[in-house]
Amino acid sequence: MNINDFHIVYISFGSNKGKKLFNIIKALKEIEIQLGRIDKISSLYKTKSWGFNSRDFYNGCLILKTRFSPKLVLKKLKHIELSIGRLKNPSQDYQSREIDLDILFFDQLIVDSNELKIPHPQIAKRNFVLVPMLELSPDLTHPKNNFSIKSLLLKSEDNLEIKKIKNNNFYIPFWDRFPFVSIEGNIGAGKSTLSKKFKYHFEIEELKENFTNNPFLKKFYLKPEEFALKTENYFLNDRKNQIIKHFFGFPKRKTVSDFWIGKSLVFAKNNLSKNSYKKLHNDFIKLNRILIHPKIIIYLNQNILQLKKQIAERGRSYEKNISEDYLKSISKGYKFIFDKNQNFILIILTPHEVLELKSSQGLERLFRKIINL
Repeated sequence: MNINDFHIVYISFGSNKGKKLFNIIKALKEIEIQLGRIDKISSLYKTKSWGFNSRDFYNGCLILKTRFSPKLVLKKLKHIELSIGRLKNPSQDYQSREIDLDILFFDQLIVDSNELKIPHPQIAKRNFVLVPMLELSPDLTHPKNNFSIKSLLLKSEDNLEIKKIKNNNFYIPFWDRFPFVSIEGNIGAGKSTLSKKFKYHFEIEELKENFTNNPFLKKFYLKPEEFALKTENYFLNDRKNQIIKHFFGFPKRKTVSDFWIGKSLVFAKNNLSKNSYKKLHNDFIKLNRILIHPKIIIYLNQNILQLKKQIAERGRSYEKNISEDYLKSISKGYKFIFDKNQNFILIILTPHEVLELKSSQGLERLFRKIINL
């Protein structure tokens, strides 16, 4: 199994103890935070307890896209169960639980070990699994017996009543709520690195700044007064064209970008004369009306010394003479534009939080922050 591959995993969830809906929603959020993107989710069903007498369950199923292996998915699901309050059961008897998370299918894999069995061996006997699975993927074929979900439900001998209590909008996955997220920050803040991590974790598309294609950028650093206007005009039009092309026909395409079109105003305000800036600003207002805009902007607010260090580490020769004063003025420009009323959710990370993004724990904290919005 290639670590770079995404896997399609079907997971069942259920709760019959404590605040059942609260427990389920908390578990679904943690699945997105720790495991990847929930691609689709079933309605919520109320069922009698299966295999023992107890309170009624809330049950459902979801489709997860993840890069993790079956063993890691299992490990993380068990960790999520524990975090919500489910205690380990030393016996094999069925019992009430705050949350129950089971892997049903993992691609078309067949796994048979002491700790993990895929497909789940009880699928064909449980209508509380088959009914929500019918919503998600009726023609999905069981890799062991080659029956579809639809066929398995027709053959099922389970007579427990399954009652739909909430449509699938009881929990809207993060990327259905916020399909476009932009990463912003000063030069060298780590925008592209973070954007790639989002793409990797959530299996979404990435929109990247084409700064190397700008024929005036290197010349600008040598002769800023001569090439500033050409540089900023090129960037504005290129950013506009990228956004239009990317979202054309697909306005809700799940996307992370390592730039925000509004950065054109930040750099133009700093680099252009008053009259040139005024003209670019007018052009920006006109084209801005026709663009798809990010729902969330994550701003990497890094200190100047760290920016200088990271600029040096990436080794672009034309950036080596960027001054601290220039970086400070760009940071002030971002603060000025963010202080205005904007039609997006702004998340500003502190310098310490930005550095923590290099660790899996720091990245998970950021995912938790945005998914809990």
